[in-house]
Amino acid sequence: MAQPPAEHSLDKQSPVTDPLMPDEDRLLEYINGCPTPPSLREIAKAFKIGQDRRASLRRLLRDMADRSLLAGTHRAIAAPDTLPEVTILELTDFDDNGDGTARLSGNDNRKQAEIRVVLSRHAGRAPAVGQQILARLTQVGPALYEARIIRILDRQQKQLFGVIIATGRGFRLQPSERGKRDSLDIQLPDDMTIEAGDLVEARLLPSRGYVVKTARIIVNLGNASSPGAFSALTLAEFSIRHQFSDSSISESKGLKVPPAKGRRDLRDYPLVTIDGVDARDFDDAVYAEPADHGGWRLIIAIADVSHYVRPGSALDLEARKRGNSVYLPDRVVPMLPEAISNDLCSLRPDEDRAAMIAEINIDKDGKRLSHRIERALIRSHARLTYEQVQAVFDGTMDEADYKVPHGILLSLFGAWRALDEDRKEREPLALSLKERRVILDDFGNAIEISQRFQTESQRLIEDFMIAANVAAADTLIARGLPCVFRVHDTPDPKKAATLTKLAETLGTSFTTGQVLRPHHFNKILALANDTPEALTVSEAVLRSQAKAIYSTENIGHFGLSLRNYAHFTSPIRRYADLLVHRALVDASASRKKGSKDGLCGMSISQIAEICAHVSETEATTAAAERRTIDRFAAALFQTRTGHVVNGIILSLTRFGAFVRLEDGAADGLMPLNALPDDFYDYDEKVQRLEGRHNGWQFNVGMHVRVKVTEVTPVSGGILVEWVEGGLQKSHQRRKDQNHAKNRFGETALDGRGRGTSKGKPRNAKGKGSKQKRR
Repeated sequence: MAQPPAEHSLDKQSPVTDPLMPDEDRLLEYINGCPTPPSLREIAKAFKIGQDRRASLRRLLRDMADRSLLAGTHRAIAAPDTLPEVTILELTDFDDNGDGTARLSGNDNRKQAEIRVVLSRHAGRAPAVGQQILARLTQVGPALYEARIIRILDRQQKQLFGVIIATGRGFRLQPSERGKRDSLDIQLPDDMTIEAGDLVEARLLPSRGYVVKTARIIVNLGNASSPGAFSALTLAEFSIRHQFSDSSISESKGLKVPPAKGRRDLRDYPLVTIDGVDARDFDDAVYAEPADHGGWRLIIAIADVSHYVRPGSALDLEARKRGNSVYLPDRVVPMLPEAISNDLCSLRPDEDRAAMIAEINIDKDGKRLSHRIERALIRSHARLTYEQVQAVFDGTMDEADYKVPHGILLSLFGAWRALDEDRKEREPLALSLKERRVILDDFGNAIEISQRFQTESQRLIEDFMIAANVAAADTLIARGLPCVFRVHDTPDPKKAATLTKLAETLGTSFTTGQVLRPHHFNKILALANDTPEALTVSEAVLRSQAKAIYSTENIGHFGLSLRNYAHFTSPIRRYADLLVHRALVDASASRKKGSKDGLCGMSISQIAEICAHVSETEATTAAAERRTIDRFAAALFQTRTGHVVNGIILSLTRFGAFVRLEDGAADGLMPLNALPDDFYDYDEKVQRLEGRHNGWQFNVGMHVRVKVTEVTPVSGGILVEWVEGGLQKSHQRRKDQNHAKNRFGETALDGRGRGTSKGKPRNAKGKGSKQKRR
């Protein structure tokens, strides 16, 4: 039976009901969510309607039926072969035209018809996949309906993912969401089989009160131990599009590299690509040479995706929906079909390729003297890896070892040193964090989590790309054309305040009352460098920062200390870059009639809407990539359950401590009940847990020894228990102080988050939550 609302809604009254009746939307939501048509008695019981108001309920249902809100009487929702005029739907997908497809919400056992949802571009926010809508249906074919949204419902049907576990009484579902420890009963479709260890997608069925929850299995994603299982789970869990429409695949076939006519011919320039050893798409190539003025001439060539992906095409619509490519440890989900991303727009050696090039002249200190951006035809002369270029930089290998013409890499190093001087002068945020990388064997199984800092060869490419991005933004600003800016706001002083205590431990100060600049954070980072606190300080600085997003409003980039900045260098994998390319095409064609591969008159409001969308897809992608790596890391740690390992307390919360394990291979949670026995005060401002009775303290940055007690690969969760280290004695508090506190009713929370009130309850004051380990 569908779950009724906890309270009656009095916002909208039916003309035939009294004020205490549930409104029509609530009734429809409940009736259509029932597995079988409910009776008057069942509806009355669900909404706690007494005998004295049953007649009013009966009149309301009859009135709704007369107005075709319910087909037939209230005993039958609809005839078996028709759907009600107004009903609740669940949005399942978006088609190539941007409209939605939907299905009946709840556990409706009738044969499902095809339902197309017409979305209005001017009706405010659009529903998300999985969200419920109240819609008016029009039958336009024997099994085809058109739906128009009346209202988007806040409540969504709970979709969940997990792993099948075997119990003494059959199979159950263990959710993959972190913190969800209780397993669920399952319902299985007649045509599906499952085994212990299978990863599944399920839908939580309606339930009442404390009845054991049940989930209906929708899709079996395969066994968790099989290669690719974690990535498959992530794609489903984060609703990441990973199959291209037939129309977009069809459009990607038959495309050809354009001729040199109308483009600058740079095929004789020895441009080279520098990427990771396992990279498959090469979207940028670089070249540098000394200039007569004593500086350098740089050429940054970027694949000309805008030539192939035209506005409004199926390829364009698909790329916009995806927003960006997704890079998982064992799988890449490209923004564009491989015929484009891995072929036509991949700058492979010795093949002609269409490119958009930024030619930049800089002086010996890296200051830009001039620049221009135009279309070109190029030919990469070498495919190099970061490791190879780094070996030449370190002097352990020579350019000839990689068949690169003499002086090519040396000139790149020279130009980069000049750019590095400019970087030092503007002093961007100097964060240096290790990148986690999953190492797989030939069968796709994880064998190691490697970590490495950025090398000089990677910094070289990064600084060349930043120079090109700034040039692109400046070009569009100078022409007065729309630009998708990459913006990074100044940090929130409240978040940055957590650095005050860390700064004191390093012998310096950090005041949030001042206008914050990157150099204020760099001062702390520099003092922590090469100390045991380096990781903790870097993570704390990172958490204090705002999130970089895309916007049509230029507020600058705080982290890079740049006034104008846009993303121009990766149109293969970022839709924002593709929009910048189209605007630059318009800039070069401004005196002509326009270009078919420019922005085609797209308004600022339309671009702003896309900016919001791609910022969301980027955040989703980042979360998906982190979650997948966490799962691989947890799977590798599973063999170490019961072992004692080293760790550093990375952050503290009111429910425990997050510990970075084994120098960053994985993170674990040390909950309150895994700490030494005591009540703990959590001081959020200084990030500390302090024992109320014995004065034990746990601070951010402390080195500890912990025991791995539980590992759940499907959620990426690792639980640890304190063993030794990181424990400090503070000044002993007097017991009568504790008794006085309890007498005034301060609330203590045990390790399970339950409140235990002492004396007369009142709002807790002081440093933070009072917590006990049991």
